[in-house]
Amino acid sequence: MAGIGFTLQKLFRDDYLTLRVRAYTYASFIAAGPWMISVGSIALINFMLVHFGHIDDAQRQLFIVTVSYCFIFSQILSGGWQLSVTRYLADHFFQNRLEVVTPTYVGISRIILGISLIIAVIFYWSSPLSMVYKVTSVLLFFMVGQIWLAMVFLTAAKDYKIISYSFLAGVLVSIIGVIILQRYPIAFEQHEQATNILLGFSCGILLTMSMLVFVLLRSFPAKEATNPYGFLHYVDKYPSLLWIGFLYNMGVWTHNIIIWLGPSGVRIEETFRYSPIYDTPVFLANLTIIPSLVLFVVSVETQFYDKYKTFYGYVTHGGTLEMITKAKTRMVEVLWRELYRLTKLQGLLTLFIILISHMLLERLGLQEIVIDIFKMCALGALMNSIMLINILIMLYFEDRKGAVITGGIYFTFNVILTFALLPLGFDYYGFSYFLAGLAAYSWSGFRLLTFLKRIEVHTFISQSIIYKEVRGFFTRLSEKAYWRF
Repeated sequence: MAGIGFTLQKLFRDDYLTLRVRAYTYASFIAAGPWMISVGSIALINFMLVHFGHIDDAQRQLFIVTVSYCFIFSQILSGGWQLSVTRYLADHFFQNRLEVVTPTYVGISRIILGISLIIAVIFYWSSPLSMVYKVTSVLLFFMVGQIWLAMVFLTAAKDYKIISYSFLAGVLVSIIGVIILQRYPIAFEQHEQATNILLGFSCGILLTMSMLVFVLLRSFPAKEATNPYGFLHYVDKYPSLLWIGFLYNMGVWTHNIIIWLGPSGVRIEETFRYSPIYDTPVFLANLTIIPSLVLFVVSVETQFYDKYKTFYGYVTHGGTLEMITKAKTRMVEVLWRELYRLTKLQGLLTLFIILISHMLLERLGLQEIVIDIFKMCALGALMNSIMLINILIMLYFEDRKGAVITGGIYFTFNVILTFALLPLGFDYYGFSYFLAGLAAYSWSGFRLLTFLKRIEVHTFISQSIIYKEVRGFFTRLSEKAYWRF
């Protein structure tokens, strides 16, 4: 599943500055494409509307909040399933059974679309927004969800250029679409300006989704009939993976949701709630961790994987105890070296951004309180990124228990601390995000350290002597769905 990282790594061997910049750009889109297209395009469109557009401020806020909801809740919804699907695909890639990729994408897409439709209907049931606006926002919600899912599959592809161009083209078309529909708007009875902006933005998202699906279908053509819901068996087999994804993604956004209900929360069109002084710094802070995600994809994961493969190769193919011990030592040394390097670089970058944030964000017209919140959220994002990488490393070593506990700590601390600090006022906004990330990061680092000391013991003892087929609710559901549909 880390195939694209090895492909990207080759680009960084060139010493030419322009080629290295291009390599980092490609890697950024692979590592954080959906996040970049959401925050980047919204920021550009918002800048255009404020400085060059003649649009009512309430209509502009309605558009921004709608798009934010689509990205936040599509990530929460798809995040719970992503790890189960990833494990299912990784096991089949190991067996060289690539024919399951496209059917699996079709199956998980149907499930996510069905759940998304139910959630959207409930959410908009009593909303006073126009039907056109509701339908457009629901379609955007569907498309963003498909982009999150497609990226799970495309990490195993090698066509990094088209994947990157998909996001770039999407941003460009979104901006052009908004400009055209601002100049030549379609007449609507309600929310005319917001609806036109949303339509223009959605055109770019549609293009990105279509191009990503095209790359997926071209890279992994379906050659034979396969149960598209076969991955549901892995939800029964590894239920912890579903919980890890759900708890982590809820932890990422639960502090926002709680603050929406607090004193700074604003209600838009009797439908949405958001916090103008909190959401903006959180979104911007999450952009600061893209370098750590890039480094993980092109350096940490690829450098570590070679030693990881050697270690488990000795384990599964009769290596001596001495060979296994030496391979373990090399693997752990490389892992800690790469994690230290990543943490140091991201930490220094975050510190630099915090130091220049006042000068930078003040020029963008942001208030003093928003800039202060951004500084704390940038530290929270730093903890979040390193903690996430620790979780992924735990999953490489089958330490799903440690990963579940980490996700649980992150979610629980975010909920408790946000509620506890909310009455203290705006000065404490962002502290819960940082402290929850610090607690989860500290636990995950300690867990990884102690687990790796006895990795050979865990490797041999944790394996079942007798194979037992797991058939639970989701396995039976996948079989019924396959025969019915």
